[in-house]
Amino acid sequence: MIRLFVSIRPDRRGGGSNSFAYNFVRWAKSKPIQLTRSIHDADAALVIAHCGVTPRELEAAKSKGCRILHRIDEHFGGFIQGSYLKKHQQIAELNRYADITVFQSRFVEETAGPVLKPERYEVILNGGDEKRFSPARISGTDVGHVTWSVIEKKRLDLVANAIEAYPGERFRLVGNQGDLLSTYPSLHADNVRLRGTASRRRLPKEYRAMKILYFPSMNDPCPNTVVEAILAGVPVCYHPSGGTPELVRDCGEPLENFDQLLANPEIYRKRCLAREDLCFDRTAEKYYRLLTGAGS
Repeated sequence: MIRLFVSIRPDRRGGGSNSFAYNFVRWAKSKPIQLTRSIHDADAALVIAHCGVTPRELEAAKSKGCRILHRIDEHFGGFIQGSYLKKHQQIAELNRYADITVFQSRFVEETAGPVLKPERYEVILNGGDEKRFSPARISGTDVGHVTWSVIEKKRLDLVANAIEAYPGERFRLVGNQGDLLSTYPSLHADNVRLRGTASRRRLPKEYRAMKILYFPSMNDPCPNTVVEAILAGVPVCYHPSGGTPELVRDCGEPLENFDQLLANPEIYRKRCLAREDLCFDRTAEKYYRLLTGAGS
């Protein structure tokens, strides 16, 4: 049995890396894996971005034979300048100790790879819990938007514009969009349902009420929201940047083709229902092989 350290202790709420850690820990508990809270006791460590471990701890663990897998889910376009500089410097320092670097998409590999220059790397797309995010018997009726963060790159302005441009559509906003009510008056519109933040238990029900996920976020490395929507049979209208197109494939359309998606959502829904590559078990097995050296 392998003793495994995961650098993030997942919370009950939250997306991004927290969702991955939650799914992976849940998966690991059903396998011959002993999860340990200390990297000093671990045979292998799954380090997520810059979280939960120091370079000194990695150095000590590596000296004892701990196999280190470093998961990168960051857009490194602002490494030289911008507010993410410190975080990316921390990631680069930790990555020096990695036996294998895992990039969340080709987009992440193309932007972070030239900075980190790992000796060995793999690209593994995110997966989701297909049992929790199972599709409804019939499609929902709402145009949905799901986000935990309301930072500029999430492009809430484009969501607000769509609400104004399509008054005949009902928009279901799940997350913290309400924080920007004073900035975007259209969020008060009659065709908007502000659902607030959703627990992990409630979130699948929110997806099942949607016929389309409107996802205008820019340069998202490999968004869990998109994975979950597709598993739930919800096609995605997306910003054609970042790793999102790698996930969506033919299960949606870029923002400029929103009308086309609105006119034929069932065609795209059938494609979503046929996707099996986004199931989390498949993703986790790839990590497990790397952590145990079976992928060497």
